[in-house]
Amino acid sequence: MIRVLLLAALCSAPASAQEAGTVKRGSIDQVVRVVGTILPVDIFRIKSTIEGRATRIWTSTGVWAGPDQDLGSLVNKEFAALSDARETTSQGVMEDRWQTVYQPTRLRCPYDCYILKAFARSDVWVKPRTVLFEAAAHLRMSGWVKPEEAHLVRDGMTLQYWAVKDPKKVFKTKIIRYIRDVQGLKVQPGGSFNLDLVMGPGHFFPPGTEWAGIVVPSRKQNVLMVPTGALIRFGDTVYLPVRVSTGITTPEWTELAAGVEEKRPFLDLSDLQLRQAQRHTMEADLSLPPPAAEDGAAPETPAAPARRGPGELREPDSNLGEDPYSE
Repeated sequence: MIRVLLLAALCSAPASAQEAGTVKRGSIDQVVRVVGTILPVDIFRIKSTIEGRATRIWTSTGVWAGPDQDLGSLVNKEFAALSDARETTSQGVMEDRWQTVYQPTRLRCPYDCYILKAFARSDVWVKPRTVLFEAAAHLRMSGWVKPEEAHLVRDGMTLQYWAVKDPKKVFKTKIIRYIRDVQGLKVQPGGSFNLDLVMGPGHFFPPGTEWAGIVVPSRKQNVLMVPTGALIRFGDTVYLPVRVSTGITTPEWTELAAGVEEKRPFLDLSDLQLRQAQRHTMEADLSLPPPAAEDGAAPETPAAPARRGPGELREPDSNLGEDPYSE
């Protein structure tokens, strides 16, 4: 039996599971799938500045707090002694009466912050530089693109994303600081990016949240198309199996009555060549073309550096003080 692919394989009788398709016109969206997680960025710690007792401590974590929002307070030894010695006077009256003399030390973030950990506990004595809270200035989206699709993504393209556990809520933003890793040495092979989003109380994913999304680099309307799995690649050429009508057949040749014109290239699937023929798939482009923004879309202005107080370290410092509440 001769095995010839005339722009495809000439099969005898198709199996019952096989289905014939037709070339049609339609719209094609080139969709790139993205996955990632959420990371806390610019982590800092709130420490006690005096020796005293913690009061009215906010023990909630995984929430945002503003610079005008008290996370608790510290009272010195004198006020703590007065408070302990009261008989019938309520705590509120005591504070109103003596706070002008013994002003409590308010515990606050220097700017909007996301509370990661709360070490402090109410009515517990602490010493200077005891770690009371750990917080982050903002949250960052870290995303990754598969190697075979990494060359399709550019800065300025629109990213639609959602939490894996809640796919119905879809958000949009622009990709910035996109990095392609061709060699797979610096980052995970493929493409990666980090987005510093304004994730305030109205919209944020907690650290560690797995998210997914899509980028649409290209859209085409009214084009001829077939399923990608219907194509066969041999070398640098792609072939489409199509139906033809045959006439007489010999061990060496078969007459083609209809379905193809003279001089049309075809794929001859001899035994050795057949092993090299593969399904047509998207392959990785290992070149590094100059980045280009999405048509009609200007790249988003990079987020401003995270705010930090005077002398505040960007990463957590190693001086934890005396911390009896650490995990």
